[in-house]
Amino acid sequence: MKKVFLKYWPILVILILSGLIVWPLFLPGYFSHHDDLQVMRIFEMRRCLQDLQIPCRWVPDMGYGNGYPLFNYYNPFPYYIGGILSFLFGYLISAKILFFIPLVLGGISMYLLAKEVFNKEAGFVASILYIFAPYRALDSYVRGAVAESFAISLVPLVLYLALKLIKENSKRNLAFFSVTLAAFLTSHTIMSLLFAPVLLFMIIYWIWTEKKGLYVILGLFLGFGLSAFFVLPAYFEKDLVQIDNLTRLDLDFRAHFVTLPQLFLDRSWGYGASLLGSADTISFQVGWPHWMVAFASIPLVIILKRKDKQFLVFYLGIFLIFALSVFMTHNKSAFIWEEIGVLRFTQFPWRFLSVTIFATAMLSAFLIYPLKGFLTRVLIVMLVLASIVLNWNYFRPKEFYFGMTDKTKLSGIEWDTQQKAAILDYLPVGASEPSEPAPDKPIIRVGEADIQSFEKRSNSFRLDINVKSTARIEIPMMDFPNWNVYENGKEIKHTNDNYVKRISISLPAGIHSISGKLTDTPIRVISNIVSLLSLAAIGYLTLYEKSKKYFK
Repeated sequence: MKKVFLKYWPILVILILSGLIVWPLFLPGYFSHHDDLQVMRIFEMRRCLQDLQIPCRWVPDMGYGNGYPLFNYYNPFPYYIGGILSFLFGYLISAKILFFIPLVLGGISMYLLAKEVFNKEAGFVASILYIFAPYRALDSYVRGAVAESFAISLVPLVLYLALKLIKENSKRNLAFFSVTLAAFLTSHTIMSLLFAPVLLFMIIYWIWTEKKGLYVILGLFLGFGLSAFFVLPAYFEKDLVQIDNLTRLDLDFRAHFVTLPQLFLDRSWGYGASLLGSADTISFQVGWPHWMVAFASIPLVIILKRKDKQFLVFYLGIFLIFALSVFMTHNKSAFIWEEIGVLRFTQFPWRFLSVTIFATAMLSAFLIYPLKGFLTRVLIVMLVLASIVLNWNYFRPKEFYFGMTDKTKLSGIEWDTQQKAAILDYLPVGASEPSEPAPDKPIIRVGEADIQSFEKRSNSFRLDINVKSTARIEIPMMDFPNWNVYENGKEIKHTNDNYVKRISISLPAGIHSISGKLTDTPIRVISNIVSLLSLAAIGYLTLYEKSKKYFK
């Protein structure tokens, strides 16, 4: 038992200390946060899973009940987990589990990475700084940014597995790295963009120092291939939705730069909004222990490791990542934002703090690694205590809703609010914002008809109707490529000539059995095939080769 504790004490302590940041999730009911759509997204993903719409692209109840292509563009990985969990735990508990996973996983994954690069003590300190970074509290308990939290927690794990794969070219490491990379790429697109230079720098550095890298390059291809079902349609079909809504007015990056006092000095904490100038009612601090460690590492590393050229190159690279990420949050970097157009989809320059907290955690490991003996233990205790004492109180929501249940969250006013929330984010091109919820059944716009039955599923519908005189029927579902409408298995023409761009059909007198289904476009088909081939390749390289060796 003593040997086990001595070997795994950092992980045990990390798990215990993580209790200080996850305790609100164990209280009954639910809690307040900005992006209060986590339960709704889980609900919609579960509908996809029940209908075997895999991969899930279209959700039927959002868009104010008209449906829209949420998971064709919004990163789905966390919600696949949530959708599966909901079969066992319901929706509220599943949503809280989605908050719980990245809060705990981030500390463990940072420990594994820093331990592999440096040593156990350095890994422990890096993990504590990562766990108690104020930006992670902002993501979880203020913004409610589940997908972003997942990505931030997965970054160190991706890099840890990349390093393990470079050091040991095993098929097992290849599979773990590829799958984890795919999970990261399908967790949050903006984080993928911001962390791409970090991933490339560290992987290239390890290839250079270890003098090998074929497997990790293969892993990069397989990981991207595994995520292709989402990544490729999200990019190549971006013109099918009103993507400019993602950078409109209050989402324009120019309104959300951060001042130096906010980054380094301000200790205030709020649950409001990011506003123009420095009048924000939420915090964008780097964290006092975090930036202090970053600057304290400079003289120590240069003095104690000046002869280790490779070590210095790595340190300077991480410190440059820290400096640039902080710079990108400040308005002095506006010329870069204007020049690189894709950055505007980041919306909030302070999102670069996700990179900053990663860099500061790594820099704390640089600070600990060169030291030995009693001084190391003293510094570890000081940094751990400072991180906890100064930051743990941020990890709590503003309000608790102790009486909230699945039923109350998914009915009445709560249901209506979630149906129309974020409606402009992925509105199909040509559609106007609905001013009222979609009706429960089709609308007879012209003529006379009796609707005998109507069923709307996640990506399909069925309609039995008795048309008494030539009628134009409006289905309460937005049109989008490739919605196809059929009568008795034969495709019929449909239009969308209404302000919401709902599917509309004209029918002659008679009894009709109508169905509709969202089918895949060529890019979606290709993307699905690429993901399936990548999954098959990973399965072959691991399971088949292993079983062949066993039977041999």
